[in-house]
Amino acid sequence: MNTGTQMFTVDKQTVMGMLKATGSKDFDVLYAQKTSMLQLSRGLRTYGLVVMITGGAVSLTLILAVIGIPFGLFGWWLWHKGKKNIRIADEAFNEYLQSIGMKVEAAAA
Repeated sequence: MNTGTQMFTVDKQTVMGMLKATGSKDFDVLYAQKTSMLQLSRGLRTYGLVVMITGGAVSLTLILAVIGIPFGLFGWWLWHKGKKNIRIADEAFNEYLQSIGMKVEAAAA
C-alpha cells in the first residue's frame, strides 16, 4: 500500500481491492481495514481546517493577505478532498458488503 498517494486520493477500486485482500467476510475485520485505510484521509479534514483558519488569520493584515488567501484556498481544498475520500470509501464499503451478501442496514447499526 502506498500511503503517500492514498492520502490525497481514494478511489472505489482501491477500497474494494483492500477489502477483498483481507480474505474475510467478518464485518469487524472489514470495518477495521476501512478505518485504517482512511486514517490519513480523516486527517486531511483536520489539516484543511487548521490551514483555513491560519490563512484567515494571516489575511486579517493587508500585507499578509497575499499569503493568507492562497493558504485559505489550499486549506479548503484539503478539507474538501478528505471529505470526498471518506464518502467514496463509505460507498465502496457498502457496495462490497452487498456483494458478499451482508445487509448494509445491519452493518450500519
